[in-house]
Amino acid sequence: MSETLPEKGLPIGTQVLTPTGHVAVETLAPGALVLAISGVAAPFQAVVATRRLQWAGPMVRLRAEALDDGAPQEDLLLPPDHAILVDGALIPAGLLVDGHGFIEEPAGAPVELVEITLAGHDAVLAAGTAVETAHPEPEIPDCVPRRAPDATLRAMLSWRAERLGWAGPIAAAPDEPEIGSLRDRLEASPLTNALPLAPPVGDRGGPD
Repeated sequence: MSETLPEKGLPIGTQVLTPTGHVAVETLAPGALVLAISGVAAPFQAVVATRRLQWAGPMVRLRAEALDDGAPQEDLLLPPDHAILVDGALIPAGLLVDGHGFIEEPAGAPVELVEITLAGHDAVLAAGTAVETAHPEPEIPDCVPRRAPDATLRAMLSWRAERLGWAGPIAAAPDEPEIGSLRDRLEASPLTNALPLAPPVGDRGGPD
């Protein structure tokens, strides 16, 4: 019976930030300190365990600076279910695929991953990008909420892709022609039917 494929882990060679600088993820060992940035625990935490895994599924490539200046510092590969910490939420990399800054790469030869475990669920900086660590126990809750990307984040990523030359300009909504008179514009407004009708001119007096 084959082993279940892992869902999370950093490829060999990925640089992780520690108090003394960046080190390759495969050099981390229990007791090594890393910078944990979720804000739910101390900023420097000791690695409790690491585990090497073989991943034979698709990967998501985060192109350098797809999220922000220096995030990531260089292309970063993640399994689709490995979440990124963005704006106080964990978002799986696979949900950010847009064909520009986040590119799905089909399964190929197995990739060796390293899974980092801290005392609690948290996020570390890998190639300048905040990515989640493993859960030390299944019942340990996520360090922050997990969600899908919202419209604001997608718009920001589209803007970066355009700015970095990966995508064409975002099409703007065509301007609607302005109707001539104020009355015409009011009658064309979708709010008009929700407004109370004003009495006709010349009939504003009291009852006869």
